[in-house]
Amino acid sequence: MAETLAAEFGVQITNQLDVTRVALEVDSLCLVRHMQEEGEVSSEMGIICRNIKKLMRRPGIAEGTISHVRREANQAAHIMAHSKTNWETREVWLDRAPVYLLDQLRLDDVVIDLI
Repeated sequence: MAETLAAEFGVQITNQLDVTRVALEVDSLCLVRHMQEEGEVSSEMGIICRNIKKLMRRPGIAEGTISHVRREANQAAHIMAHSKTNWETREVWLDRAPVYLLDQLRLDDVVIDLI
């Protein structure tokens, strides 16, 4: 559920910044499947996914995709998730990632290239 909420927050930020191309990469197959489902859903995750899809279809978005990446290629997300002690605070980095993530982001990029 945390990854779903983080994805929703990320897409909300892209809307505020008027980003025209959104590529959501997650390591949760469950989230990808929920995003691909059509029709009414009543679960909390389903409702959040419906909102993400709605946000990704807003006018101005030329392309919005969600895809699955293997966990090995997404370790930076797990470092951030496990380092958060206060989930009430949300952080957004537009130009530079925090120093504690730089090495892992480089490694994730290498893993993606190898996959």
